[in-house]
Parts: sequence; C-alpha cells; structure tokens
Amino acid sequence: MQSQGSQSQQNVHITTLARAKTEILRVMEILIEKMPSDVVDLLVEVMDIIMYCIEGSLVKKKGLSECFPAICRFYMVAYCDRSYRIAVGARQGSVALYDVRTGKCQHIHGHKGPITAVSFAPDGRYLATYSNADSHISFWQMNTSLLGSIGMLNSAPQLRCIKTYQVPPVQPASPGSQNALKLARLIWTSNRNVILMAHDGKEHRFMV
Repeated sequence: MQSQGSQSQQNVHITTLARAKTEILRVMEILIEKMPSDVVDLLVEVMDIIMYCIEGSLVKKKGLSECFPAICRFYMVAYCDRSYRIAVGARQGSVALYDVRTGKCQHIHGHKGPITAVSFAPDGRYLATYSNADSHISFWQMNTSLLGSIGMLNSAPQLRCIKTYQVPPVQPASPGSQNALKLARLIWTSNRNVILMAHDGKEHRFMV
C-alpha cells in the first residue's frame, strides 16, 4: 500500500505538470517578449521546456514557427522541415540539435564564443552557424545515415563541420546587450549559397 501510495503521488505530480503545459508555454512567451536578452542566455534550456510542452508530432505537422512563433524571433534558432530537426545556438558556442521525432538532443561544440545566428539550407543537407564573437561562419553537413536519422546512434555526431570562413566582426549599432540579438542573420539563396546579412545592411556571401 505504501508503494502504491508513493506511485499514486508521483502520478499526480506528472499529471499536474502535463496539465500545466499550456500555461508553461504562455509564461515562456511572456518571458521572451519582456526579457529577450535574458532568455537568449538560456536559449537551450528554454527550448528543452518547449520541446517538453509541445508534441513532436504537432511540430512535425505544422512547423516550429506555427507551434511556437515566439522562439523563432531569435536568429540563434532554426527549424528544418525536411529533416524535422531544430538547431539552437548557445552562449557557450555549442549547437544543440533536437530531433523532433525522437525528442532527443545532441550538443556539438561549434564556436569559441556565443553563436549569433543559425540556419538550415532549404534541402536540409547543411546547417550554417555564425558567431560574431569569434568572427567565423561554419558549415555543417547533416548526418543522413539511417540510424543517425532515426536517433538510434546517439553517440554518432549528427553534424560534421565541412567548412569554416573568417568574417569581419559586425559592430553593434550602439552599446547594450539588446543589440546583440539582431546583429546578423543567415539567409540561404540556394541549397549551397548563403548570405550573412548584418543589421546595417552589409552582406557577405558564402558557398558550401
């Protein structure tokens, strides 16, 4: 009876948390709206919460921008509707790669400073990452092996760096952490060509 009681209590906690998912997402939206420069420091943790609260099948069907548009305002977050993966650039210079189908996340070290922008190629084969802190843009090839794609080979890297270019650093319009959120973004013009667009309109073009 005692073990049944503790199991019952545990189930109540899980059920309460499950019922609170909508409310948790609403709180996340408010935090992103009111405190974006604080949220960016915890972007991976915030994505962990979002992934817990939103069904993977829903994200797969509708896309991240429709399921939770607030998180897509960050240039450090990208979703690929071809491979059903979400990439999040972290302050520590690593990339968190989520597989929407399995819910698993893998961390790959990418840069020597906070990641400013990430973006998937239209066909989903490549991921571009940029860090204004280390002034580098890197191109990663997605692992398309059968085991890697279904998330069974958790030890196998799902990203492999194939090219890195040095880029002149983008200067913020004025001092302040808020400006760092919109310093630059990555825009793919084809499956192998990408533009690094700075906030001041300057463009740097790269080819994988």
